[in-house]
Amino acid sequence: MASTTTYGDFPGVKITTAGGAITGVAIGREQKVVLIGDGNPGATDTVDPNTLTQIDSSLDAERKFGADTELANGMQEARGNGANISFLYGVMLDEISVTDEDLGGVSGTLANAPIVEDTDEITITGDVSGEYTVVFKYDSPPTNEGTAGEAYVNPITGAVEIEDDGDATYTVDYTHYDYESALAEAATAIGDEETGLIVPLEESGAIATDLSAEVNGLRGEYKLAMGVTAAEPNANQEGREMPDYNTANYADSINNDAVFLHAPARKELSTETITPALAGYMAGAALGPGGSIYNDNLTTDNLDDRLSKTEANELRDANVIPIRQPPQGGSITIGDNTSTSDETDWIRDYWRRRIVDQTILIAKTVGDSAIGQINDERTRDTVEDTIRSELKGLNDDRLITNEYFVEVYQVSSDEIGIDLGVTPQGIAKRIDVSITINT
Repeated sequence: MASTTTYGDFPGVKITTAGGAITGVAIGREQKVVLIGDGNPGATDTVDPNTLTQIDSSLDAERKFGADTELANGMQEARGNGANISFLYGVMLDEISVTDEDLGGVSGTLANAPIVEDTDEITITGDVSGEYTVVFKYDSPPTNEGTAGEAYVNPITGAVEIEDDGDATYTVDYTHYDYESALAEAATAIGDEETGLIVPLEESGAIATDLSAEVNGLRGEYKLAMGVTAAEPNANQEGREMPDYNTANYADSINNDAVFLHAPARKELSTETITPALAGYMAGAALGPGGSIYNDNLTTDNLDDRLSKTEANELRDANVIPIRQPPQGGSITIGDNTSTSDETDWIRDYWRRRIVDQTILIAKTVGDSAIGQINDERTRDTVEDTIRSELKGLNDDRLITNEYFVEVYQVSSDEIGIDLGVTPQGIAKRIDVSITINT
């Protein structure tokens, strides 16, 4: 009996060969989900911060990350909205304490942000006036209310404004999160030729920028990651110490068709976000006709901020997915599925990004099955015919139009090239992909 070899794995594309011939192609249409969030390291002795961790059940999330913590609750919500528990991971953030950081004046920015959003975890002291009362604000720089003895801090950006009481110096003690290590650890969940979502439970533009870079690095290695996180608030709710979005003036620097921002983010009267629910729904959404997540509902708690129709449209124009709930409460609806990309050549939304990624994985994994084979016309024809057959399957599923092509050719004595083009349903432009396989 000929030996069997498998290339690729789920979630992704799995190719089986026997005696050098391709005997099976299976396409997985679910995705890994990796949540990065705050937990309680003291609640368990089995999970360390910055460690990629899977759970067996909702209770297991509480045992490993602490009951009623951001990460445990997030794992449960992601699962409840469609994430496959077999592909669901968490990375608990490490908290780092900083003492006696010199602010440099009445206006400054902490060296590390985001910080732990708890006024018990930050102390600002003037050399004459002593300790200030910390008030969290969400515009940046934070609005100075002009109240003596108060310091205004944006916990997301680290910006600080102090009502000057005549102090010469100001020192700050605070706790911040180690997102750099957490993102690097989360990235290890996405294997070669796999798909997955990396999901920081944060509202920081700086973290979104780091996430975009991490996603790009993985995708360059055919680890087809996407990023999901909340857009950064840029305003304060009137009369409440809660974040808001001035949607008319919202802007960010993210431009990536594999990164998705959403707003608003926070649950009612909470620092926790609905990001895990959105990510779980995205990962579990069917990849079929009408597979867009646009206008679908999430299972989660009430939003703290409710968008008007105008605000939702302004967020769409800024390439942010609006999450909507009526003012009186009710269903929480995904108001779009756009990516952060500014490109206009084709509709770069979540559904079509997944379709294109499927074609890339098919071509790459089938091409890898030629490794170790003689680089002759017969081998190349087998690869080409198999890819074409799988593209026909995507066409039969009404994911792509019948305007597709594939060509496999010799690059050198030990390399083959794969050129293919597909047109996802609903757009006019063909998307071309080129891959080189070292045989």
